[in-house]
Amino acid sequence: MGASAALTASGVGLRLVQGHARASSLPENSEFALEFRDTAPTTLIIATNRTPTDLDTHSAYDAGSRGVLAAVFETLIGVKPGTTDQYVPAIAESWTPNDDKSIWTFHLRDDVRFQDGTACDAEAVRSSFERLLAIGRGPATVIGRFVTGADEITTPDTKTIVFTLRAPSPLFGAAISSATVSAIANAKLAKQHEVDGDWGNAWAQASIDGMGTGPYRVTRFDLEDGILFEPFEGYWGGWDGPHLDQVILRVVAEAATRTELVESGDVDIVDNLPPEALEDLVKNPDLIVDLRYDLAVRYIMYNTTGPLKSAEARQAISYLFPYEDVIKGVYEGHAKRAVGPCAALLRGFAQETFVFETDIDQAKKLLNLAGIAPGTSLSIVIPTGVPLAESIAQLLQANMEKAGLKLEIQIVDFSTFVSIYYGEMPAEERPNLMPSFWAPDYDDGWNHLWPQVATDAWTVGNAGHYSNAEVDQLLEVAKSTADEATYSDALKQVQEIVTKDDPAAIYYAEAQWPTILRKSVIGFVPNLVSAELYDFYALSKTRSQ
Repeated sequence: MGASAALTASGVGLRLVQGHARASSLPENSEFALEFRDTAPTTLIIATNRTPTDLDTHSAYDAGSRGVLAAVFETLIGVKPGTTDQYVPAIAESWTPNDDKSIWTFHLRDDVRFQDGTACDAEAVRSSFERLLAIGRGPATVIGRFVTGADEITTPDTKTIVFTLRAPSPLFGAAISSATVSAIANAKLAKQHEVDGDWGNAWAQASIDGMGTGPYRVTRFDLEDGILFEPFEGYWGGWDGPHLDQVILRVVAEAATRTELVESGDVDIVDNLPPEALEDLVKNPDLIVDLRYDLAVRYIMYNTTGPLKSAEARQAISYLFPYEDVIKGVYEGHAKRAVGPCAALLRGFAQETFVFETDIDQAKKLLNLAGIAPGTSLSIVIPTGVPLAESIAQLLQANMEKAGLKLEIQIVDFSTFVSIYYGEMPAEERPNLMPSFWAPDYDDGWNHLWPQVATDAWTVGNAGHYSNAEVDQLLEVAKSTADEATYSDALKQVQEIVTKDDPAAIYYAEAQWPTILRKSVIGFVPNLVSAELYDFYALSKTRSQ
């Protein structure tokens, strides 16, 4: 997961929740209209295309949900804004690993409370991790790499929590900082709503009040129109200095509409706009356009059964991909070639990884070697509302025709796409190709690669049912070692295998993540690990519009 994205104009994000809160189960606030714009300088409005689907931080794994939860829940420590590998205190004011990094001790602040007023002490933190591991959904697979059960988490006193890891790991600090997988939830409150041993998960997917320790509370929730956040008065960080009195998160699927809203001043922040929208926005004197590379890589996943069962067949399609046309044409220069499955900023990235170039003649030779006859038809499935993915598929379709192949482009609704990608559909019935992008939960190549290509990750992110015994073995080495050289070498080999020798996907781009802000917004620093997350507590506004 873990993955850190949702369906976007530039690809398909793969952090998709496995259980969805129903709109009918959420509080209805018909009087809460979001069509207005409160012009008070302490109200911030964000327009996003990512719809939240799950309010339980221990099961939510999609970008839409995380965008809500990040304001309500906190971690023991956090990633320093603007970095991927530096850490700052959060609920814990200090932390220390032992010499071999097998035991990590965290010392909590004195004044942290959940939003229902109860204390967030060491036992509450321990119970939160116990609940996370017991629920066993996507976020738990990440922490489960380091601790397998609550008995490995102890509380010597009310302000100290100790993790005794299954093996020494210098990466535990990075994992524990991840807002996606390590957020602290009010397990005692959730337990009161438990049904059939679910730790209150069904309840918490649609209920958030009192569950977090973060600076903002969700006070009104409308799944179609947006969410209202207001300050948690008991927040340990206090409210001195400039802060926002309200944040309104509106869900606006259409990129053109989001563009118009930020240009007119009806919203303060938008992101994830297609490249063609950026040229005019950059020229607007009232706007700031922030373009950053992060830890995500765009790719097209191979179904490794059927016509693409052989490595030679997949290599042929990789040679047919129109890389330069995509980077310069579709992304209009707001992307760069990916070097394998890992982003250049990611720990474990191997710069030496093989890079395919478009070569129709080489593709024909490999197709012949693989026994793929002229006229063979492949399929690609794309969800609605992802125009860049459709344009990329059409360019690939044209190149495949030059090699005597056909590509059937199927457009399906979002729920159908999710059911194909994460469901139990046999590999033989799945499409041959699916567009995707993936970002890790924290700065770690293993965490990035395992969900995409491990044999055991077929329902986590490996939708093509890729399976390579050598890759699995190398991932286990990278997972288990505390030696940096061994870790890097294992991941280097994985990147070469899944890119060139036995391709799992066509890794074609690192795209810039665009965030567009009104100049009245103060305090924005991009999140380089999870670009879709905003630090509401750090933001404020000037009176000048």
